[in-house]
Amino acid sequence: MVKSTALLAFAAMASLASAEMLHYGSPVGATVWTAGQTGTVSWTNDCSDLPNTTFPITLNQQVGTQQVQVPGTGAIGTLDCSSSGSATVQVPATIPQGSTYSILVVNGGEQSYSALFTINSSIPAGGNTTVPSASVSASASAAPSSTATGTKVSLLPTVSGTPKPNPVSAGSALKAGSTAALVVVAAVGLML
Repeated sequence: MVKSTALLAFAAMASLASAEMLHYGSPVGATVWTAGQTGTVSWTNDCSDLPNTTFPITLNQQVGTQQVQVPGTGAIGTLDCSSSGSATVQVPATIPQGSTYSILVVNGGEQSYSALFTINSSIPAGGNTTVPSASVSASASAAPSSTATGTKVSLLPTVSGTPKPNPVSAGSALKAGSTAALVVVAAVGLML
């Protein structure tokens, strides 16, 4: 009885550990993207069992203990996880320098964050910037247009609308890991 309970607890833990929708191959902690250039998002698993396998990719930045969508950015690309693969995204040109960026793909209540990575930029961290929306899929791209008068440059986004920041607490991102740890502790307790 104790062994079967421990086996069930272990199976539950394994199920929770594999519940993450995507397993990113890139970006990882050592990844460096450059503002205004393209970046690559890759994943090593598929989500072909889901009714929808195409999702927008958003750019987030860690602010305190929360991951918040970078203000002024919409989707920077899309991915189709019907099989493992990669997608090319356009990094907005007016993103400030930083090492706390991540990407996010959301499917209903499931959120798949990448590791934190760096974006190199000529705009210093904490710079006062407005970020235009830019979007790129594997086969098409949209870039902001710009007009200049004297020394003042005005960037006009090609995509209208500005999403509101969507804060996600670190606690909710770690919920599955905490639950899995509880299952392990319970299983070990039952085995003793």
